[in-house]
Amino acid sequence: MIKKILLLLTVLISVLSFSCSGTDPLVKSETVSGSKLPDLQKFYKKDFKIGAAIEPSQLEGAEGMLLRRHFNSITAENKMKFISIHPEPDKYNFAPADGIADFCRKYKIQMRGHTFVWHHQDEIANWMFFSKDGKRKSREEALLMLENHIKTLMDRYGDVVYAWDVVNEAIDISQPDKMRRTPWYDTIGPDYVEKAFEIAHKINPNARLFYNDYMTFDAQKGEAIYNFVKKMKDRGIPVDGIGMQMHLTLTYPDLEAIDATIEKFSQLGIEIHITELDMSLYTQEFETLDRAPEEYLIHQAHRYQELFKIFRNHNDVITSVTFWGFTDGHTWLTQAPNNRPDWPLPFDSELKPKLAYNGIVMMELPEDIDLSSLAPKKVYSARKGSPVIDGKIDKIWQTAEKAETATQVMSKPGATASVRVLWDKDRLYFLAEVKDPLLNNKSGMTHERDSFEIFIDENNGRTSSFEDDDYQIRVAYDGEISYGGSADLSLIKSSARITPSGYIVEISVKLQTISPENGKLLGLDFQVNDADKSAKRVGISKWNDPSNESWRNTSAWGILKLVE
Repeated sequence: MIKKILLLLTVLISVLSFSCSGTDPLVKSETVSGSKLPDLQKFYKKDFKIGAAIEPSQLEGAEGMLLRRHFNSITAENKMKFISIHPEPDKYNFAPADGIADFCRKYKIQMRGHTFVWHHQDEIANWMFFSKDGKRKSREEALLMLENHIKTLMDRYGDVVYAWDVVNEAIDISQPDKMRRTPWYDTIGPDYVEKAFEIAHKINPNARLFYNDYMTFDAQKGEAIYNFVKKMKDRGIPVDGIGMQMHLTLTYPDLEAIDATIEKFSQLGIEIHITELDMSLYTQEFETLDRAPEEYLIHQAHRYQELFKIFRNHNDVITSVTFWGFTDGHTWLTQAPNNRPDWPLPFDSELKPKLAYNGIVMMELPEDIDLSSLAPKKVYSARKGSPVIDGKIDKIWQTAEKAETATQVMSKPGATASVRVLWDKDRLYFLAEVKDPLLNNKSGMTHERDSFEIFIDENNGRTSSFEDDDYQIRVAYDGEISYGGSADLSLIKSSARITPSGYIVEISVKLQTISPENGKLLGLDFQVNDADKSAKRVGISKWNDPSNESWRNTSAWGILKLVE
């Protein structure tokens, strides 16, 4: 109790000291200890540029002053994306981007150009790919229009832009060739990324050209990006760097995974930019907070501090670190589809530095809170047995205890399941009796369909990103199988059957890295996805993990104990 009181007093003193620092963001703010907070760009002057993504409305008044003090790099958050700046074939909307560029020229701040090529439906120009009669344009037509677009932007902003995100988010590890299927891919072909880099280099041979993507720290995606860039460089394609988007949460990913990814990318002999850094205070996708809990802000500060230690350790290859925003008053995380408060950035909505800022500039922080200790850790004890996988409840299942998916993750209660588990010399067996009166498989996304999922971590590593022994298996009520992680379809057997109250799913999976034995512990969770009549997923029920992060984060899964 005394420890908790001291912790709260420390946070209160911090808040009071920040609130007394004045409304002018150029006035030096006090830390908890009374020492001065340094400017971000000066603190990291010998390491890398410090940037912020902004909108034109943030250039004026106190926000503009804060930008000038702390940042020596600026990214147009939206105003240089394709359709924002080039809405029609012969029409450009330069004014918003010009305002940002002129601000940077006036105050001698450099820019990152973001981005020439992106697939997002809100930022893609259909006229690039289709004529007015709906006919797809030729590869040659699309390449010519892309070249005109790139040349127009590089000629106009090349004096102030020091690096360009040439292509954004082209990797999809679910595809055989790891390439995302987009209108760019469909119209130009699989080499559209190479062509974009070649075009940009031809227009300005001195420009620094980057490939930018998210979840680079995921082991499988990071490997795909590494191979993708390496292949381009081996072919002589002028790729100067990789942009690592860095949208984090308080628990995802492990910072060690980020460190390992930077180390791997550095082997390519390229620059690395951290391009879209923020850290959501949420650990659950469908949670809504009305305030920022003190313990969360403390943990956020510690996590930022450790993250910037990693960045500094790699300052030989990291040449720029950009926050995606800079104050909690303007962040994409509070906009659609999230539509909830969040506090992911170094400054609060009143432009005052948070504890996160103290962490970033390596100041002393209150004692950290272990958020993982707050997560439930249910244990399921599975007995030995080898049932037939046929969608029927064999007599041997009567020896297995039942686990309920009683934890509702979404705001609306969804379908639930009673689950049983057995094991034998090399396999795990699962039986799920799902209660769901309305079944729908019409969604184009498999995870949105009525289905049952299992998550298995063979070494019970409880990591915040998947390792090589972690996987998920999803079986829909109609028997369709989908999977993720290191799951191997050849090792999976399953059966599904519709019942009067819902459906039954049976799954058998052969273990890949361990031999089952009495007393063995594995990471485990179950999930039921519930679709409504419109084919939209409206419910998720889980056994242990209260978040919707199980598809990439094993740290909150329950535990499977094998017993004789």
